[in-house]
Amino acid sequence: MTSVDDRLRLLFARGVVRHADVVKGLAAAQAEFLKGETRRVEMPQGYGFAAALKPGAEVFAAFANGERSAGIAIANDDRRYRPDDLKAGEVILYGQAAKELPYQWIRCTDDPKPGTIKIRARRIEMRAGDYYSVLDADTGPHSGTHPMSDPNLPV
Repeated sequence: MTSVDDRLRLLFARGVVRHADVVKGLAAAQAEFLKGETRRVEMPQGYGFAAALKPGAEVFAAFANGERSAGIAIANDDRRYRPDDLKAGEVILYGQAAKELPYQWIRCTDDPKPGTIKIRARRIEMRAGDYYSVLDADTGPHSGTHPMSDPNLPV
């Protein structure tokens, strides 16, 4: 193989996350790409979204010019927790508990009617100014008002 062939072969890779953290405000992961090849890659995430990958998640990275010491993750996923019941066109925000009981997610769907947002969790807290509403699977619903400075209000 030529040098160009080698660089093209090393340009993209899929790896398994061994450790993830935040370095200087940017998420990063240490992942094993080829057997015994562990590399640290930066993981830019969309503005307003943040996720902490667990060991065993997958990362898909690009390495500029095939240089394996400077990788950037272009996508990541964790098939262990990914919900498998999405319908065509649905969008879901989920975490590690998505496949555990009780399921926890926020789903945008057209079921039962267009524009439906479904939230499933053990406890849901909503706040608008000094007003709040809580739905709790153990204690039931309650709502009221609290000044924003009240340390006892639901978060």
